[in-house]
Amino acid sequence: MQVLKLAGVDRIRGGNMRLFFYIGTRVREYAEASLVRDKRLAGLLSCPPESQCEAVERSIRQVKVSLKALKSLRGQLVPLVGHDLRNQLVAQDGGKLQTTVYHCEDGDGPFASSVGSELAKLMAGVNSEWLAVIASGSKADGGALVVVGSKEASITDTVERLAPLLGTCKGGMSHGTWRGRAASFTQLAKLNLSAPSPATGSSSVI
Repeated sequence: MQVLKLAGVDRIRGGNMRLFFYIGTRVREYAEASLVRDKRLAGLLSCPPESQCEAVERSIRQVKVSLKALKSLRGQLVPLVGHDLRNQLVAQDGGKLQTTVYHCEDGDGPFASSVGSELAKLMAGVNSEWLAVIASGSKADGGALVVVGSKEASITDTVERLAPLLGTCKGGMSHGTWRGRAASFTQLAKLNLSAPSPATGSSSVI
């Protein structure tokens, strides 16, 4: 017995329509794949097939609400982190480069950038030389990287030190702050900002 299943249409130029269909054994394969998909979705969404669309729409709305709340919480966290980093810096010996490293595994690019901007604003009235490394993302997969300080030379030197530890560092300098991404943060703790600058050579900074 031959079976024909119309799958849908697409409108194309000139007022024409493209028709999609299944015929013969492809109809059976389509039905089997649909049943497997419905069964899997029923388990994931905890609802029967006829309610799956509503369940997905509800989940999307919940995710949007959660993301909005998370963005708000991160915004409230930025000044707190900024003040904490400032306190760490000014508590150090003012006769040498004051440094700090901050890593937030649950953060993202905008969060790291906001923390860097907040810290730069708070350190504007400090005369001593300072530098901060701000990482945002999981240790294994890396993520956003911000290096901010009082002198661009120190920032550039720090990024060159970070490159061998974090894999490839892609980014660039803008208004006294280096912003970019790193491949991994697993070796971030090995960064030694008090050591002498490495000899000029090959670099993984892009």
